[in-house]
Amino acid sequence: MFGWDFQNSKSDRIKLFLFILVSFLIVGFLLSALFHGISGNEESAAVDGKEKRAAESTDKVDSESASSTKDKLTDEQKNEYDQTEHFSKKDLEFTKELAVKFTKAFHTYSIDDPAKYLEDAKPYMTDALYKKVKKNGRREVLERSYLTVKKTEVTPVTNTSEIVVRWNVMVTGEAKSNDGKTSETEDWYLVGLRKVDDDWKVEDVRVNVPS
Repeated sequence: MFGWDFQNSKSDRIKLFLFILVSFLIVGFLLSALFHGISGNEESAAVDGKEKRAAESTDKVDSESASSTKDKLTDEQKNEYDQTEHFSKKDLEFTKELAVKFTKAFHTYSIDDPAKYLEDAKPYMTDALYKKVKKNGRREVLERSYLTVKKTEVTPVTNTSEIVVRWNVMVTGEAKSNDGKTSETEDWYLVGLRKVDDDWKVEDVRVNVPS
């Protein structure tokens, strides 16, 4: 091989040994590089897979959490002022109109005939409420000796009752004192209505209190 004399030449035998050694080293280096390349790709793929799964898991948790929070907020916003869960739309519309009629009559006041407001509001009230208001009486400050209604606005209120419908009626109007001085007024009436003998009646009213 290559003109070498292995039997008689010591230098040729050394050359052969070195040739074989170099060949083994080259093969070993190539195999080692190939093994590390495959191993590195597998590790990289494994890491990428773990990171991807972790990201998907986090996205899923965030999505579920956001969805749960959104559903919770939606339910709260939907039910906070919604009385249709316990009352029909027809009853709600009727009681709203009734609350406005009652409030107009109940708010209007004249010191010349201090009991008239109560008699005007009586048809809309329960007997118990009428007797209670009549017993307690009504006292207005001198600046509000005469009260009139200019405009009313109904706003919804939080209400979880299954029996009593509630409406907040805002009254803007005018007050006049004994000496003729006038001023603008704004009063809030929280009105509760209950069905009595198949007829809706005002069973309680609170004036200018937080609803």
